Amino acid sequence: LHTLQNRFYLHGNAVASLHTAIPLLKKKMKETDINCVAFPDDGAAKRFSALFQDMVGMEIIVCGKTRGEGDSRTVTIQDGDATGKHIVIVDDLVQTGGTLFETGKVLKDAGAASVNAFVTHGVFPNDSWKLFNKNGSRACFDKFWVTNSIPTVTDKLPVEDGVFEVLDLMHLIICDLDHFSCGRVHDNQY
Repeated sequence: LHTLQNRFYLHGNAVASLHTAIPLLKKKMKETDINCVAFPDDGAAKRFSALFQDMVGMEIIVCGKTRGEGDSRTVTIQDGDATGKHIVIVDDLVQTGGTLFETGKVLKDAGAASVNAFVTHGVFPNDSWKLFNKNGSRACFDKFWVTNSIPTVTDKLPVEDGVFEVLDLMHLIICDLDHFSCGRVHDNQY
């Protein structure tokens, strides 16, 4: 279930259990200079910020967006300072990536040393991922991590330009189904 309120759709015939791909991101973050997590809006901050509390010294930035006419949006930094930080923007999914792109631009304009992105579900309708390639019109991320939750999309993502990296969910799914044999996945002990 993507969100806890969806459990009511099943009318009590199932027990909801929330799982996350954030441990995959945290493992990657340990291999980088990332010292700050940013969220494109309050909703993402509420869903994910607690999952980074165990990372000592990790700063948090919360952005906000207001939608204008048509597809226009304005993103601002509501809380935190991007100056000199190596940042990863965290959200649950990306479609065309307008909000992620605007958030990345705002963070770079505010002095971020580097900006990366992570989403669990890369929907990318009409191959909109192409906009984030090195020469694309939304090429603002050093690294764009996405899980293989939608393999029909992630199988097409280019790895040769170094922007996209697909994180495999298989081990997390196995551990979520059989947590006794895998130990404590959410403590990064997998």
